[in-house]
Amino acid sequence: MRYSDFIVNYDPAKDKPIDVTRRILYSIFIRRLKHNKPAIVFISGDSGEGKSYTALRIQELLLEMQGLDIKNYINDINVYTPLEYPEKVKALINRKSEDWKRLKPINILCMHEAREIIKAKDWHSFLATSVADINASVRSVKRLCTIIVSQFIRDITTDIRYTLNFYLKVTRPMGSNRAKVQINVMWKDDRDLERPTLRRRRLMGYLRYPSGKMRRYSPRYLELRRPDIEITKVFDKQDKEAKEGIIKNKLEKLMIHIKKEAGIINPQLKVMVDHYTKNQEELLTIGKRSSTGKFKLRNDFRERHGLTVEELKIFNKMLEAELIKKGLAGAKNDT
Repeated sequence: MRYSDFIVNYDPAKDKPIDVTRRILYSIFIRRLKHNKPAIVFISGDSGEGKSYTALRIQELLLEMQGLDIKNYINDINVYTPLEYPEKVKALINRKSEDWKRLKPINILCMHEAREIIKAKDWHSFLATSVADINASVRSVKRLCTIIVSQFIRDITTDIRYTLNFYLKVTRPMGSNRAKVQINVMWKDDRDLERPTLRRRRLMGYLRYPSGKMRRYSPRYLELRRPDIEITKVFDKQDKEAKEGIIKNKLEKLMIHIKKEAGIINPQLKVMVDHYTKNQEELLTIGKRSSTGKFKLRNDFRERHGLTVEELKIFNKMLEAELIKKGLAGAKNDT
C-alpha cells in the first residue's frame, strides 16, 4: 500500500459526505497528535470567503468527535489578539492553572487574523517566535493542533511557513452558506540542500469498505457548512469585544495624527499648559525637574487627565516649550 495521509471507514449504504469529512479531519489532525506528531494548519482565503467560520467549524467537529462541546471552550481556544496568546496557551498547558482540570482534554488552539488592527509585520513576527517556542516546549506536556487564519501565505514569516503541516484554502460560492475547503499537505523539498523549498501536494488516503476492500481517495475539496448560529453568535461577540479596545485606540491615534497634520490640536491641552505654568505649586504636583533640566511628568499623569498616548506626547512638548520660555526648565547651568 502506498503512503497515505488517512485511512477511514466508508459504508456507501449508510454514510453521508459529512461522515467521511469528519473521519478525514479527525485522522489528519487528532490522530497525528496521538502519534506525537505536530498538526500545524494554515487556513487561507480572501475576505468574506469564510475563513474564520471554517476554522470554527473544524474546531466544532474535532471537539465533538472527542466528546466535547465547543460552546464550553470557544473563548479558551480562539485567540483574537496577540495580547491574549500567552495567557491562553498557558491555561491550556499549565498543569497548575485553576482551569487545568477543565482544559486538560482540549488540544486545539486557533489564532485569528489580526492584520486589520495590528501591523502585520508585528503580529506575524510575534507569531513566528511564539509558535516556534510553543511547539518546542509543549511536546512533553500536551500536543496542540495549532490553526492559523490569514488571507495569504506570505502574511506569515518564513519561519512559520516551514513549521506548517497543512495548507487549507477556503472559497465560498456566491449565495451559499457552505465553504469548499481544499486541503494540501506541506512538505520540504531538500534535494538542493543550499536552497530547500517548501512545497504542497493534495491530500491522499484510502477509504476502507465494509468488505475490507481499500480504495485510494484524494478529495478535490471538503465541503463544510457554517457552525451553528448559537456558536457563531458567541464567537462574534468575543471577537468584537476582544478587538474593540484596540480599534478604538487606533482610531484615536489616527484622528490625532490627522488633526496634527491639519494644525488642529485639542484645545484642552493648551488650557492645561497655561494652568500649570501659571501655578507653580500645582506644577510640582504633576512632576518635577530632572537632573538634565527637563520637566518629567508623573507616571499617573495621563490616566488622571484621561489623555491618549499621543495627546500626552503633544502636551509634554507644549509644556516643555512653555517652561523653557519662562525659564522654568531647560539645561541647568554649571556652577
